[in-house]
Amino acid sequence: MKFEEFIFSYLRLPMLIRLFSIIGSLMILFGILIHLMEPGSFPTIFEGIYWAVMTAATVGFGDFVPKSSYGRFVAIILVFIGGSFIAFFTVNAASAVIQVQNKYREGKLMFKGSGHLIIVGWNERAKTTILTLQKEQTGQKIILVDASLKQNPLNDEGVLFIKGDPAADDTWQKANLTEAKTVLLTADQNLKESEADMHTILSIITIKGIYPSIPVVAEILTSEQLNNSLRAGANELIKTTSLAGETMAQICHRSLQKE
Repeated sequence: MKFEEFIFSYLRLPMLIRLFSIIGSLMILFGILIHLMEPGSFPTIFEGIYWAVMTAATVGFGDFVPKSSYGRFVAIILVFIGGSFIAFFTVNAASAVIQVQNKYREGKLMFKGSGHLIIVGWNERAKTTILTLQKEQTGQKIILVDASLKQNPLNDEGVLFIKGDPAADDTWQKANLTEAKTVLLTADQNLKESEADMHTILSIITIKGIYPSIPVVAEILTSEQLNNSLRAGANELIKTTSLAGETMAQICHRSLQKE
């Protein structure tokens, strides 16, 4: 029963760990075997293991060489078995690295740092904000949270991407909300203005429920939801529609005065 439990536990280990343990066991086994077969050529077990590693890796410096036919036969077996496992290990290691890189780009990894700024929503406003902050505050860690993106749009700029709904707790766990400095919520451009504001308010409630003391800056599009946003816990509000409307009115006013 204990052996079956051991096998079951072993099979649950990650592939790389299983391969590494097999390779390590083979190197020790062949190292001991060649030491027992040719103690004159391999005075210690360590030298036997060293030879096994060099042979399996097909490096073979030639400082330790089996002289008997049995020893050479063991070397042939080691090249086939050990070399195959090492090659398989190398392929799986490379595959694991690629998988991690893909998860990083796709926003599936958890951020474990602290002192970061979290910006929610991907749009031109968020992009401009991120690039401006990077110019003005060199070294500030920025996390982009968005549910619609398939991969990180600012990977080359050093911005970490977390894919997820800002109204879901697990998204904020991945973004390590409790260690963040500030959260900036931008309005969802894929929704109607009223719906975008409601989703922003729901996100504020989620954030404050997890980390009540974190400063939250929220973009609100409709004036009807300003008070509700403050009641939900927003510390500061950005009235994008009002700002844009005032700017357009000023431009039109100047244009009319010229005429």
